[in-house]
Amino acid sequence: MDHRSSLGPRNTGTSPSAAWWTALLATIARLLRRQSPPAAAPLRVDPSETAPGAPAGVPHAELIEAVLRRYATLLEVPLSFRTGANGYSRPVRGDAVHIHAFALPTPPVLFGAWQRVPLVLLPFAHGIPLSDAANRALALGVQLGRGRPLLDRDAHAVGETLGTNLYCLFDLLRQEAAWIPVLLRRHLDLGLPHLLPALPARKDVQANRLEDRLRLLREETEALIRARQVTLRREARETYVRACQERVAEEIRFLQAEIAFLEDGVEEMARRIAADTRRLTEGRRRLRLLYGERDPAESGGRELESLQALPGVREARVQDGRISLTTAPILVEHEGRRYCLGRFQLDLHFNGDVRILNLTDRIGPYDHPHVQEGRPCLGPVREGVAKLLGEFQFVAATEVLIDFLRTVNPTDWRLPVLHWPEAGHEAGRGVLAAT
Repeated sequence: MDHRSSLGPRNTGTSPSAAWWTALLATIARLLRRQSPPAAAPLRVDPSETAPGAPAGVPHAELIEAVLRRYATLLEVPLSFRTGANGYSRPVRGDAVHIHAFALPTPPVLFGAWQRVPLVLLPFAHGIPLSDAANRALALGVQLGRGRPLLDRDAHAVGETLGTNLYCLFDLLRQEAAWIPVLLRRHLDLGLPHLLPALPARKDVQANRLEDRLRLLREETEALIRARQVTLRREARETYVRACQERVAEEIRFLQAEIAFLEDGVEEMARRIAADTRRLTEGRRRLRLLYGERDPAESGGRELESLQALPGVREARVQDGRISLTTAPILVEHEGRRYCLGRFQLDLHFNGDVRILNLTDRIGPYDHPHVQEGRPCLGPVREGVAKLLGEFQFVAATEVLIDFLRTVNPTDWRLPVLHWPEAGHEAGRGVLAAT
């Protein structure tokens, strides 16, 4: 791309009238507003220097100096970097190229109060997005003393040239630190082809040699920008992955809390079913008494003996308002293998609560593939169990619960049965389950 195509004829200097007018405006503004902060000392780099220059009062001085040193060494010309006070930086003559950051060759603010050159919105400069806090630029104008405009690839006015001075119309130093070097390089790549021929020391340099070095610098700039874009894409991808992981973790926490809440609600409903069923049974019993029928509760003493006689039950006892049952070892067959889940304790509370504890082979908080921390996921049989407990039909409820322990469903288990040990041939006396 020819960087000179969007420019008018090259400006090689400043007219005496423009210089006099600019100096007059600057003097009047300085006298009327002496409290204005002075401009920072310029940062200058010479091709012959090998050691880093003295620290300058310029933000990001190390980044700026590294770029200037590369251009000064390859082009064999001195470069200086300057900042202005109130947006004004006086043009300099001599044997160097002078870069002026966010400034004009004539005061944009007169007498410290009147905004002679307005600020315009500039979201992009040299194809790079500018920071939201510093996306304003000095507007183009026809004020006396202004330089020739420089347009970037998007036809945005980003700079001016005046003799050997290159002005930057946007706020370069307030951009993100990672973008400052590439913005400065692209600004130099755009302006140097118009400035170098104006240097007395470069008049005898062959044009093709100069163009080759400028092309090399432009290629380096584009390579740096591509690398920066790769870094940004990687960071964006990592940020997206982290956001997705956080969202998944948040959803997991929400579901865990919701499941715990629903389980508490389901258990409360089971208790209510048991209590209402018990009231219903009591009402029927009293009604039968009024009709002179025999009270069926007289046979309730045989309930415990029936529980102890159930297959798979080794012990049954009544304690603390509940019936506690101990089972034989439960064996599960899954995909041709048998797994020993261990012995279980079934606690049948009179209020309808059910707790199932693994006495021998608990895996962390899991007592069974469908039981976590003693709380079984009974699914559709929960209401039936609560109703049986409410009617004091403990034998029938125990049979349902033992059948529940003997049933393993891979589609909704909380922990796969594969975590339990495989059963040996000697464990054949247990209760075999089916998947």
